[in-house]
Amino acid sequence: MRRRRFFALVAGAMVVAGCDLNGDSAGSAVGRLSILEPTADGHGWDGIAGRLASVLVLSGLARSAMAVERPGPLGSVPRDAFGAVRGSFAREGRLLVAAMPMVTAAEIANTAAVVDATTPLARLVGDWTVLVVPSDSRLRTFEDFAAELRRTPAALTVGGRPEGGSDHVLYGMIGKCLGVDTRLLEYAGFHGAEDAAEALQVGRVAALLGSARALRPEIAAGRLRPLVVSSGSRLDGIDAPTLLEVEVRLEYSDWCGLLGPKGMGQADRDAAIALCDRIDAAPRWRALCAANGWSRVYLSGDDFRQWLFTETARTRGVLHELGLLKSSDTTCWGSCVRRP
Repeated sequence: MRRRRFFALVAGAMVVAGCDLNGDSAGSAVGRLSILEPTADGHGWDGIAGRLASVLVLSGLARSAMAVERPGPLGSVPRDAFGAVRGSFAREGRLLVAAMPMVTAAEIANTAAVVDATTPLARLVGDWTVLVVPSDSRLRTFEDFAAELRRTPAALTVGGRPEGGSDHVLYGMIGKCLGVDTRLLEYAGFHGAEDAAEALQVGRVAALLGSARALRPEIAAGRLRPLVVSSGSRLDGIDAPTLLEVEVRLEYSDWCGLLGPKGMGQADRDAAIALCDRIDAAPRWRALCAANGWSRVYLSGDDFRQWLFTETARTRGVLHELGLLKSSDTTCWGSCVRRP
């Protein structure tokens, strides 16, 4: 089978190891692995489960791996995805692809928080966000944008991915850090990049928040002007300061990671985290991240669980202030990162 044809089939079929694997020894590989991927709109990381499956098998980390589509509302997927646990993780493991929109969807749907409904295993990669305006916009810099937002918050409509998702939350955090009444912010969510771009072109929105890697070609072509990026350091190919540089104490990405079933035993959890460690170290995975423009932001085990708990708390607070939650038990402390 030709290589191109092989990868085209990965997302819908099981990948099975052959005898010519290059990578970890077969003795350290898990047996059969299922990687569950939500199919709900707004998940934002479509197809990554199939790519992970191929990396796992071709790197000798699993004897077989299958990407499995998991339908259902995004907010209820963590609670409902796994069903009853069967056997040990090393023999028949199951993982769930998670991302920031899953956290917000669970909060908005008032289902169990992701960190409580699953066993957090690892954060793998992140996608930084950029704030852009049309090249002829009167908003020349982020300082111009911030000044107008402070003067008349509702006068600027910012567009991005669906309402309640990572872009919307980031906009709320930016407004909060600028001292703006978050309840007055105007946001328009779009399910497709083309719809968002059209809204920007015709003036229905004044600016867009979106994936830096997805918007980089439009920026390079001069059709969009970047005002600021959400990363901790400047991004290649995007001539714009970070939020930290413009005195907004905030760093934020639309992350993607892996979760296990709730209540995993210690041995299974250790085996799953060890597998995640090997994924991050695998040359094929690192090459795939570089080719797709994904930033490796690896964090695993207890560190990831604590980070996810804190991230959920600050997200819940901002969603409440944006009017998307009826109540919240958080306060504003979580919304602005305090750097050491």
